Amino acid sequence: MTGILQGDPVETRTECPAMSLPMILSHVPLWVWLLLSYLVWQGCVALSDTTVTVRRVALLPLVFVIWGLSGLVAHSGGTATPYLAWLIAAMCLAPVGYRIGPNRMVIDRTRGIVHRKGSPWPLIRNVTLFAAQFAIAIAVAAMPDRRVALDLLHGALSGALAGYFLGWALAFRRRYEAEDGMPA
Repeated sequence: MTGILQGDPVETRTECPAMSLPMILSHVPLWVWLLLSYLVWQGCVALSDTTVTVRRVALLPLVFVIWGLSGLVAHSGGTATPYLAWLIAAMCLAPVGYRIGPNRMVIDRTRGIVHRKGSPWPLIRNVTLFAAQFAIAIAVAAMPDRRVALDLLHGALSGALAGYFLGWALAFRRRYEAEDGMPA
């Protein structure tokens, strides 16, 4: 074969053939769509002032920490580098989650409930983090020749998720233990 100019050889590429959006979406496991639905639902609920149980408040950080850890294991590529990226990102984002933490909540320990002020931040955060994880997963499927770099990126993102939400959960626990049991 020749290139645009007569006599120029055409490079041989080993890239994956173009994948259509319907083909990509058909291979997404059901649990991913259920997780997205849950995250959007939780984000929409958080737009308004709400009262929820302490257990429910603790569920979202747990979901993100488990997701971050499972992403690390699933996409480590058999090397230690993504684990290191995970650890560094987790250590960097844990203080951010701790600092931001549950600042807009009032905890009533005697009743086991939490009053949350409405905010668009949880919806934006949840959808953005989901989209980033989803985009990396699609990129790994579409560009297997770039898997090492994408696994490193995925490890860092998974660590950032886990670190942020671990810090958030620690801040919530600190606030919960500091409350005197009286609603504000």
